[in-house]
Amino acid sequence: MITSPLVTVLMTVYNGAEYLKTSVSSIISQTFKDFEFLIVNDCSTDDTVKIIESFNDRRIVIHNNERNLGQTKSLNIGLKLAAGKYVARMDADDVAFPLWLEKMVKYMSEHPGYAAISPAVILIDSAGKTKKIRRVPISFHEVIFRLFFDSPMNHVSVLMDKDLVREHGGYDINFKITQDYELWSSLIRSNYKITNVSDILMSCRVHSRSTLYVEADKRVLEEMPETISRNINFFTDLKLTHDDTVGICKLFYQTSGMRQEEFERAEANILSIYANMKEEFNFPPEFIKSKIRTLMLKPYCVLAISEIQDNKIKPARKIALKYCRKYSFRLIPFLIYLSTFFGREISGKLPLVYEKWLELTTKVSN
Repeated sequence: MITSPLVTVLMTVYNGAEYLKTSVSSIISQTFKDFEFLIVNDCSTDDTVKIIESFNDRRIVIHNNERNLGQTKSLNIGLKLAAGKYVARMDADDVAFPLWLEKMVKYMSEHPGYAAISPAVILIDSAGKTKKIRRVPISFHEVIFRLFFDSPMNHVSVLMDKDLVREHGGYDINFKITQDYELWSSLIRSNYKITNVSDILMSCRVHSRSTLYVEADKRVLEEMPETISRNINFFTDLKLTHDDTVGICKLFYQTSGMRQEEFERAEANILSIYANMKEEFNFPPEFIKSKIRTLMLKPYCVLAISEIQDNKIKPARKIALKYCRKYSFRLIPFLIYLSTFFGREISGKLPLVYEKWLELTTKVSN
C-alpha cells in the first residue's frame, strides 16, 4: 500500500469474478502510477477475492465488508477509507484506458475547485462489442439541461475531490441504483462545481448483471423521479406531480411501452421545465430550442418503430411526421415516415436501420 497516494481508485464488487481480471489489469497498467487501488468486497461468494489476491501489487488494498451492504453503502465506506486526495471510480466489469488517470488528474490539478469531473465512455456488451458512446455535457448550460432527465456525468470513470464530496455528505443511502445521479444533482444544488471532458477514457460493460444496466430495473422508476423532482424544484418555478416525473423517466427509458397520451403528457412536461427556469438559470432560447430538438429525436423514433413492430402503420406514420413538423426535418424520422407507405416488409426493417444509424453516429475514431 502507498501511504500518501494522490489518487484512490475505488472499486466496489460483489461476485464480479467473470470480468474482474481484465478490469483490475486495466488499472494496474495505468500510465499514472501514484495511486492506491481500494477494492471494497461486498461479501462475494465467487472467486472475486482469489482473483484480486492473484495480483501481486502493493497498491491494491482490499476491504471486506462484514455483511452485504449494497453498492451505495460500500461506496461511502470507500470514501471514508480512501487515502488519496482524489477518488477515481471503477467497476469490476469495466476497462480503463491507459491514459485515464493521467488525463483526469492533470485536468483536475489545472482546474482546482471542481468537486468532480468525468470523461466520455464507450458502452460495450458482455462480449466487448461497442454499443455506443456515452458522451457527457461540457458547458454549464449543457450540464443543467441534462439534469432533468439523465445523469450529467459518467459514474464509472469519474474523478472526485474526496474532501469536497465527503464534506457534502457522500452518496445518499436512499438511492440504491441511481446514487450517482442524485450525488451530482445534489452537489450542483449545493453550489459545488462539476464538469466533464470530451476524451473517451473507459469502456463500461452493460449486461444483465451490471449496475449500469438500469433500463430493466423497476427501482429506477422509484429513484430517478425523486431526483428529477428535486432538480425541478430547485431550478424552476414549476410544480409537477410524482406521476409527471415518472412519465418523464418513461419518456427516455421505457418509451416503447408508453401509450400515446402518456407520451404527449411527458413531452409537454419536459418542455414546460425549460420554459419555467428561474431567472438565474434562464438559458438563451436558441440553446434550449436546439437541445430539445435533439433530445426528442430518439423518443419519437423509438415510439414510431415500436408502433411499426405492433403493425400499427398509420400511428407510426403520424408520429414520425409530427416530429418533423414540430421540431425540424431529420433524416431518420423522415425515413420512418416514408417506409410506412411501402408495406410491412419494408417498414419492418426500420428497427435494424435505426440500430445501424445509432452505431454509425457513435462510432469511435481510431
